[in-house]
Amino acid sequence: MIDLTGRTALVTGSGTGIGRGIALKLAEVGATVIVNGLYEAPCKETVELLAAEGHESTVLLGDVSDEATVDRLFEQIGERFGGLDILVNNAGIQRVSWFDTMTEQDWSDVLRVNLTAPFLMSRAFARQMRERRYGRIVNICSEGALVGSVGNTNYVAAKAGLMGLTMNVAQEMAIWARKDSGDYTCNAVHPGFNRSEMAAKHSDAELERVLKLVPLGRVANSREDVGSVVAFLASPQAAFVTGVKFSAGGGFGMCIAS
Repeated sequence: MIDLTGRTALVTGSGTGIGRGIALKLAEVGATVIVNGLYEAPCKETVELLAAEGHESTVLLGDVSDEATVDRLFEQIGERFGGLDILVNNAGIQRVSWFDTMTEQDWSDVLRVNLTAPFLMSRAFARQMRERRYGRIVNICSEGALVGSVGNTNYVAAKAGLMGLTMNVAQEMAIWARKDSGDYTCNAVHPGFNRSEMAAKHSDAELERVLKLVPLGRVANSREDVGSVVAFLASPQAAFVTGVKFSAGGGFGMCIAS
């Protein structure tokens, strides 16, 4: 059984969608969850859902792609919780456009939120993590980063970069683990096709076309299908799993190039 009792977890972008599902699952298995996002209303809704299941949680609003904001968040985490054990880099945005008409602003916005933010958060987390001798970073990636996605050059580039960030951070954290006998890992999860707000921007025809490529024939449940994988990777049971790219997509990765 996965038991994260006594562990504190921060899930970025957990006001809605996949992030909310992950937050609910981590709380279910015992973690104290910090809900993060840009907007108060959806984050409070996540907190209310957690409370309805008997879990206390905290909202820390802030743009995790801004260095000063990230530093402030971790100051607050240190003051309130004594530090952080689990970081889930989930926050992400899309700006859909073919690459020949994509603006520099749309390119930089997506790279900033989907790649720079995980770097800033992981860097700040590492500074606290080593004091507690335990740390789990889980980056929410995308199988589109493996083969591309028409209209999403910026998004695919960011997620491909996130896979590289995952592997390199895992290697460096492993060196620290050997030096100070800590338990530190960093992994990536490719979530399954789901009815998130981001997916809702695509037409029903596009969504149905993608769903036909899922061998198990259904959409992903953000809490049970994605959140359960994240919970495992966040747990002591995954102490020997690092630098790995997990798919929680119902076999989607096998057929994505079809």
